[in-house]
Amino acid sequence: MYDIVGLGELLIDFTPIKINEEKFFKENPGGAPCNFLTIAQSLGSRTAFIGKVGNDSFGKMLKTTLEKKGIETSGLILDHNYNTTLAFVHLDDKGDRSFSFYRKNCADVMLEYSDINIELLDNTKAFHFGSLSFTDEPIKSTLLKLLRYCKEKNIIISYDPNYRPSLWDSEEYAVESIKNGLGYADILKLSEEEAELITGEKDPLEACKSLEKYDIKIIFITLGSKGSFYYHKNGYGYVVGRKSKVVDTTGAGDTFFGSAVHQIIKKSISLDVFSKSDFEEILHLSNIAASLCIEKYGGIPSIPSKSDIYEYL
Repeated sequence: MYDIVGLGELLIDFTPIKINEEKFFKENPGGAPCNFLTIAQSLGSRTAFIGKVGNDSFGKMLKTTLEKKGIETSGLILDHNYNTTLAFVHLDDKGDRSFSFYRKNCADVMLEYSDINIELLDNTKAFHFGSLSFTDEPIKSTLLKLLRYCKEKNIIISYDPNYRPSLWDSEEYAVESIKNGLGYADILKLSEEEAELITGEKDPLEACKSLEKYDIKIIFITLGSKGSFYYHKNGYGYVVGRKSKVVDTTGAGDTFFGSAVHQIIKKSISLDVFSKSDFEEILHLSNIAASLCIEKYGGIPSIPSKSDIYEYL
């Protein structure tokens, strides 16, 4: 039995590094769903991934990386017909990142429903996805079918919109597509910027209130150095973050959310009965995990181990 099965993009992040004032790009395994699964697996969840990469040197490296992390890869396809998706990471002076994607007709968006090993979903407690799987066909239709399937099976669904402007034709289309996933989500994670984009509300509490119509059980909003915010029918609140030296923010939100969902699943209780103390415990650890992530470069390589997190705790 798996704790979490994730679906979506698995790609190469080319991360900038400086050597003697010269800038070079280092290849790192990444992609939000697998960043998420990596931290959950590290903390003790049993995880699996569904997706597609090219049958090229990048794709083979990505598959090996997941296997070394302990993530089940029977749902990962190496396709001879399409290339592995690439992303070039650009960092500003504060370590905040933006991306240039090479993804058109690449492997991750070519995932067909017929590619899916449905037994993975029949044997999981939770299913995780992000909005990048809504940008293109056929993966969009594949994901929507799987979300309906998970709802019928009462599988917990976690959703991270993970907005990347360059991958959408327009901001309006992005918001419309992101909202398509909200009705399926039991657990939602938004950045402060994404919350305002989707709801028009700057205040986290007001943003969450405006999302009540979607019947989402738990909402988290990450607030950077300020920590994070939770919203639930039993209450809401802020949990302060850990100060850290920002090197590269790639993967921070995924690390936060993967550690949070891991803790939620491991509690083995109804999502309706979580308490203030539960959320404070969950977000305290998740904030620390994210703060450790941003002190290193890259996607999966920057994600802290369980021992790193508990050593700090």
